Amino acid sequence: MKRRRHAGPSLIERALIEKKWHATTVRAQIHAVLSDNSDEFVNAAGRMLFVVLGALIAEEVDPEMPEVRIVRGACNALYEQAGEPTITPERRASIRSGLEACDRLIGALERRSLAASACELELKLRAGHLYWNDFEQSIEGLTA
Repeated sequence: MKRRRHAGPSLIERALIEKKWHATTVRAQIHAVLSDNSDEFVNAAGRMLFVVLGALIAEEVDPEMPEVRIVRGACNALYEQAGEPTITPERRASIRSGLEACDRLIGALERRSLAASACELELKLRAGHLYWNDFEQSIEGLTA
């Protein structure tokens, strides 16, 4: 009898990816408040926003929910901030609001949806980078 192998990470690897992502959420919050390093700020916040967007799509959350709209606005601010050396107060405030909305949403989202989205993020990062197009597809999937 042959063992069936599924494509993607094993259960242990999925757990490690989820743990790593949760650590990123803490880093994103710290960068949102204290950091002047634009690249690290965009990187940490982008990871958190991407995973939450994926979970929102998986659970078919109402796109007009206030927290969801704040997350979409934070994604737009993140796009504007990417590649900029200085973090403007307006963008910091928008992204920080989005991260706070993510915190509120995480409590209502299923762990399985968050873990699946974190694994998707990890696979994208292993293959290369996360691009704005990836966010656009998620935002479109959320509003469709």
